[in-house]
Amino acid sequence: MIEKVNLNDVEKKPLNEIHGEKVLYQLVWRFTPKADMLKAFKGVARLTVPAGETNLMHNHPKEEQIYIVESGSGVIQVGEEKADVVAGDVVYLPANVPHGFFNTGRVPAVVLNIGAGVA
Repeated sequence: MIEKVNLNDVEKKPLNEIHGEKVLYQLVWRFTPKADMLKAFKGVARLTVPAGETNLMHNHPKEEQIYIVESGSGVIQVGEEKADVVAGDVVYLPANVPHGFFNTGRVPAVVLNIGAGVA
């Protein structure tokens, strides 16, 4: 069976205070009954980070993630390392390592997040 969702149809809403109160998330399958169909993947999320905002440093003990910067720019921090990122950049986030995205630009940044469980 094909499972298909158009991110443009998913409501934008804050996730929780751990991920920044002004960052809007569009969650696909994560935290829904459809999450049970996923084996390794935990879900997909699109983050809209307003200019000057952050999704705050946080970590996921049993999940590695990929961030794909769709538009805008900013700084990604993984552990103690920081790097400037722009549209088209793909960043690997290891499990149980603190990470955060900081929008240092003048326009909202949009980041696609794909998470997968690890043992």
